[in-house]
Amino acid sequence: MPRPVNPALEALWQLRVRQQPDSGLTIHQFCQREGVSTASFHAWKRRLALRATLPVAFSSRKSAFVPVIVPSVPKSQPHDSTDLITIQLANGGRTLLPIAAGVDLVCQVVETVARSSAAWEDPSC
Repeated sequence: MPRPVNPALEALWQLRVRQQPDSGLTIHQFCQREGVSTASFHAWKRRLALRATLPVAFSSRKSAFVPVIVPSVPKSQPHDSTDLITIQLANGGRTLLPIAAGVDLVCQVVETVARSSAAWEDPSC
């Protein structure tokens, strides 16, 4: 039986796999910078690609939210008004918000999605 996936670790690898092409570095160079092996990078890239093609199982007992890892921005790179936060929904949808939106707006979006998801799962509410 496969061991359960650590959501924080999976989110970190999703971030790495997304950032590598835009980094301007080869996979080998990117992995050296991140302190990970290229074999791990390729294994996670395959695993995440496979998972993206599988249907999402919905369960009313488990939360569809996962921990979020926000990398710190180097002091030499201040936040730009075009920097976005992506909220990936369990049904495959995505919501993009500017980083400048702040915690309150992000919380409102998450609460609204959670409420609409609960209403969708149980129409008697």
